[in-house]
Amino acid sequence: MAEVSQPTGDNPRAAEIPPAASGVGNEGVKKLVAELLAGRIVDIRPELDFTSELGFSYPVVEQALKVKGREVVSILESLVDKDTLVRNFFDRLLRCPQCRSVNIRPYSCCPQCGSGNFARGRVFEHLSCKFGGLEDEFVSGEGYICPRCGVELRIGGGDYQSLGLMCKCYDCSEIFSQPEIQWRCLKCDALTPQDRIEEVIIYSYSFNEAKRGWLEFEAKPKAQLIQSLKRLGYEVKEDAVVKGRSGAEHSIDIMATKDDGIVVHDIAIGIKVAGEAVELGEVCDFDDKVYDIGIHDKVLVVLPGLTKEAEKFASQQRIKVLEIKSLETVLASSAAKPAVEAPKEPFAVKSKAQLIEYLKRCGYEVKEKAKVSGRSGATHEIDILATRDDGIVVHDIAIGTEAARGAVGLDKVFAFDNKAYDIGIMDKVFIAVPGLAKEAKQFAQRQRIKVFEAKEL
Repeated sequence: MAEVSQPTGDNPRAAEIPPAASGVGNEGVKKLVAELLAGRIVDIRPELDFTSELGFSYPVVEQALKVKGREVVSILESLVDKDTLVRNFFDRLLRCPQCRSVNIRPYSCCPQCGSGNFARGRVFEHLSCKFGGLEDEFVSGEGYICPRCGVELRIGGGDYQSLGLMCKCYDCSEIFSQPEIQWRCLKCDALTPQDRIEEVIIYSYSFNEAKRGWLEFEAKPKAQLIQSLKRLGYEVKEDAVVKGRSGAEHSIDIMATKDDGIVVHDIAIGIKVAGEAVELGEVCDFDDKVYDIGIHDKVLVVLPGLTKEAEKFASQQRIKVLEIKSLETVLASSAAKPAVEAPKEPFAVKSKAQLIEYLKRCGYEVKEKAKVSGRSGATHEIDILATRDDGIVVHDIAIGTEAARGAVGLDKVFAFDNKAYDIGIMDKVFIAVPGLAKEAKQFAQRQRIKVFEAKEL
């Protein structure tokens, strides 16, 4: 028999049930998860439903989500893929290969002519004329008479023999031990041999309690975090797949990006939910991915917390760690900040005063000729230091300016980059009047320094 089950990773015919429609399916998933978390849906069991396209349905899900058929199965299977639901074998149904209906019944027939006109009973054979038939055909009065030749049969084993319980077809007179089984579809009336009938495996589903902590986080704190980032002017992608410098592709739980016209800020946010404290290995994995991608603003949301070794490593790697309580504080702080709109036009440097005013409008605190101590112990002067605390991360931009009669040389850019490195500032902007020499441009690009060239400042 051709085996057909609901979508699984190793099922070659899983495509028979297509993915949920875009938008509707996602909303359905969220709503079903909410029902599971609230305990309003506990056990999801199928019921036979010959009126549906599948032949079965999940009434509890249909009532909750107001969707039917393949849409329901697609939603359930998507939650199985995410380990939110556990799938269990429930039943095996037979299906008509012509119309796909599961409303079929067995049809016993003669293996010779396919007729259903047969009877089962004790079969006699008249040894003289070789006529075979049911005992009822031989009975005449108180004895047996052969229906074919009319001879009275008196001695069992001499005149006739009993072949035992068998079947005889009244249409073709075939005698057989077992009838052939075919299947009649009650929808399209087609007859299908046993070896061509299809099977459908149907499942029941139950909630995976091990995922409760993660789902409760996604249902509210995660949604609030994403909303807060959007309010601060970030473009947000969930489950973002980003290619690293190694060529490997990495999945980031939340990727937040904001181009304020001066620099592009990328924040990689990882989410780790565990039954106990999150281990060092998971933090290392997150840090490795973000390093390969080349993002220096790193946030790790953990539930319930980190082990001491993981906490120490996160501090060394400058990963901002947020537990649920600290996340709530951050979200409250972010909500108190004014909403930020992304600039509509590319920024161009016209004057130092114009640059400072623009930075302030973007929410930065600005210091000119800022004195900052580096990791080496040296004190460095930065032409303009711009700082903005989003509540989630603190963005520092070191801005260097240099004016010369000709193109600004490599030495000036190199000195600026050394200062920023010692201070620990990764977002670097260099304003060159009237421009940069070729070697200086190449160096700035390699060191990820955003360069503005202006004829005058």
